[in-house]
Amino acid sequence: MTTYTLNIADYVILFNVMTGDTVLKPTLRQRFFMTNNTHYHLAINVFRGPVVVNEQATAVFHAPYVEEVGGMQLKKNDKFWSVYRMGDYILVRTTCPVSPNHNEALLVIRPGEKSWDIIIDSTGPEIDPLVYPVDGLLLYYLTALNGDIFIHGSGINHKGMGYLFTGPSGKGKTTMAQVFSEAGADVVHDDRLILRQDKGKVYMYNTPVYDGDTYKKSELDSLFVIDHGEENVSSALGQTEAITSVMANCIQHHWDSRLIGKLTGAIIGLVKSVNIRKLHFVPNSTVVSFIKNNEY
Repeated sequence: MTTYTLNIADYVILFNVMTGDTVLKPTLRQRFFMTNNTHYHLAINVFRGPVVVNEQATAVFHAPYVEEVGGMQLKKNDKFWSVYRMGDYILVRTTCPVSPNHNEALLVIRPGEKSWDIIIDSTGPEIDPLVYPVDGLLLYYLTALNGDIFIHGSGINHKGMGYLFTGPSGKGKTTMAQVFSEAGADVVHDDRLILRQDKGKVYMYNTPVYDGDTYKKSELDSLFVIDHGEENVSSALGQTEAITSVMANCIQHHWDSRLIGKLTGAIIGLVKSVNIRKLHFVPNSTVVSFIKNNEY
């Protein structure tokens, strides 16, 4: 195909091929987020060709390639992706370490405009415009520039109540999703969620990480910063601790004071709208009844 549209977190994103003899090949991660909505929020122009960063651009941030193994972060390569500024434009150049056909990609972000570019150096005519890590980079800058929150966590909806469990790696986010799923809850997502605020309410959305996953959305009532414990115990967090605890688990790039300010403002709004608590939990069904019985 030469064009398709996705709905991710109620952002309608249109992808257009701009290079002849090139076709777009979305993966199974994307196909169930496709929409026929023609009123898009962002158009992505997709080019196939060599990746070249303009000489006038200035490097501002570099990220190494790190994988999580056994709960530990292990650096595999110093070269992964880099951010550049060129005037008001943001350029993100990245390798594509898990793709056999895509070598490098360049994301060209024009803040305040409805049209961005993706250039992919591919060995063949078929392109996945959201090849890893372009998918996460695109969603990060889309949400960050619009004052939303991109966060690691497990979001569930249980009997009409929306809960988000967040914390560092190994603290039980996936376990909470499994425990609540076994109790009949709908799992919104257990990896990367987008939080958006509208008319005093906060909504959480899933993102295209897993093959065959479909668009999901739930209002958020309570957010828990979790850790394993010998019993189920929860305590309220003060505003400052709540802000710092949430921010520590957000996906963010620490190079632009404006984006940091937007994220801080979004988290302050979140803390004012949603119950934020600390939770030590036992990894079985007792935590489900504990949260329900305490009406969190």
